[in-house]
Amino acid sequence: GADCVSCAKGTCSGVGQACADPNTSAASLSDWACTCPSPASGKATAQAAVCTIDECVETSVNCTSCAKGACAAANQTCDDPDTSAASLSDWVCTCPLPASAGVHD
Repeated sequence: GADCVSCAKGTCSGVGQACADPNTSAASLSDWACTCPSPASGKATAQAAVCTIDECVETSVNCTSCAKGACAAANQTCDDPDTSAASLSDWVCTCPLPASAGVHD
């Protein structure tokens, strides 16, 4: 829409995000929004979005760094310590504690 051209001025595209203008009326300015590209998620009105991706949860084929159930298949827990879109391939699988762990007489 008009906002993406006149107001956003590359704010979204400059960081690899899509720009959408939900109301193209000349009376409706600054309602444009930046949206993160898949497989990341995030959206912000009138500014660049903060993109996040939980590599333990995301299953999109576009996410080549995602766990895609690898931990669950091994009966382990998956943890992605940094879900910012710039931090990829940092997920880890953790073995479950033995049933007797933490139990003391």
